Amino acid sequence: MKRILTLALVAAFVMGLAGFASAKEVQMKGQFVHNLTWIDNADFQDDNAEDDFTADQRVRVYFDYVASETLNAVLGFEINSEWGNIDEGGDLGTDGNTVLVKHAYTNFVVPSTPVNVRVGLQPVAWPGAYGSPIFDDDAAGILVSSPITDNVAITLGWVRGYDDVNISDRKPNDDMDIFTALLPIKGDGFAVTPYVIYSALGEDLMDLTGDSAFSSTDTIKGVGSMTPVNATDNLDVWWGGLNFEVSMLDPFTFKGDVIYGTVRADQEENDRSGWFADLGVEYKFSFATLGIMGLYGSGDDDDLDDGSEAMPVLNDSGFGLTHFGFSGATTGGQDGFLGAARYDMWAIGAYLLDLSFVEDLSHKLIVVYGQGTTDSEAIDAANYNNDFAPTLTDEDSFIEVNFDTTYMIYENLAAIVELGYINMDRDEDTWKGTDREDADDDALKAAFYLKYDF
Repeated sequence: MKRILTLALVAAFVMGLAGFASAKEVQMKGQFVHNLTWIDNADFQDDNAEDDFTADQRVRVYFDYVASETLNAVLGFEINSEWGNIDEGGDLGTDGNTVLVKHAYTNFVVPSTPVNVRVGLQPVAWPGAYGSPIFDDDAAGILVSSPITDNVAITLGWVRGYDDVNISDRKPNDDMDIFTALLPIKGDGFAVTPYVIYSALGEDLMDLTGDSAFSSTDTIKGVGSMTPVNATDNLDVWWGGLNFEVSMLDPFTFKGDVIYGTVRADQEENDRSGWFADLGVEYKFSFATLGIMGLYGSGDDDDLDDGSEAMPVLNDSGFGLTHFGFSGATTGGQDGFLGAARYDMWAIGAYLLDLSFVEDLSHKLIVVYGQGTTDSEAIDAANYNNDFAPTLTDEDSFIEVNFDTTYMIYENLAAIVELGYINMDRDEDTWKGTDREDADDDALKAAFYLKYDF
């Protein structure tokens, strides 16, 4: 009850501010997602040490304060409540202080120009055929976009990833800044977006207390995937990518990405550079869309003294090829069990989308087979920490099968079922003596969602 009252008060507050500012319109939209999830052997070890079942819900509400066609501001809130969780207010009494600010940005058009500027806490995503393997999340920064011609536009952006991470011990070089430029090109039946990203990471961000923040991807989100060992100097990180989609050959659609990323450090052992590419071909039938796809990500060789050969990533909230091994679940934004801080693997898959024979009822089926690309001889407990160690080597393989069903109860209310299965085949000799020596049991997932969009 208190959570509902809090949300009502927030809405009244926003409405009141809008009234004082003589806004023409205040629009509200949101989403309620309730889910029951059962996952067995999430770590691929049948040890009965995990909590298989969770009940959870997520509420997102956005208020759009529209002053004119060229000026608006968005304020968004999120409430995550795992049922029974005391910290999230899901226990008896349901009293929890879990209202989070998700978006808070101003959007405007520069007068007498076509230039659009968005400033504040906002969604930031780079393009991807199946979602971006680099970053697709929220961030604080400035994005400026403008058309150049009828078919070409440009977007420039600055994102402040981190600053003053350790409030009690602020240091001059504990920042993480990200600069980007995108050049979307659209034509009749095709779209191509080349882009470049540069990130500067200060040495104090990586060594706040004498222990590198890189050793914990949970503490410093995204930073943990940049380098395999502790780094004590400033780092320069670059990505160059190309995303494309070709639909002029309807009913065929081709889509894909090619990305190269590199980390440059003073110590060679902290360097990192690698490739990622994916390609999908889809054919649209009247009853479904059939697709085949492939992906490849470079992996480490057996010499870690010269750094890593896997592409750096910021987080794994965007690449949603599947809902179990990757981050394509209905609630999104979760680390996958196969792709997280690393994409050192190759995979091929086939899928059916929007398979429907009954009104308001549709299905999705996907089957993926893959192997690692990191040299198995590189696996040594002394060389990898748990956060950076690859999920797979070139001696390991996996098969994932997903079957999802969506039933539209009403126009804005959907019941969704996600069923997932991963068969992990790890080489015993490769992982002998590590905590993954026996981690090759099958993983299972069954999730039910009730999703209301308004």
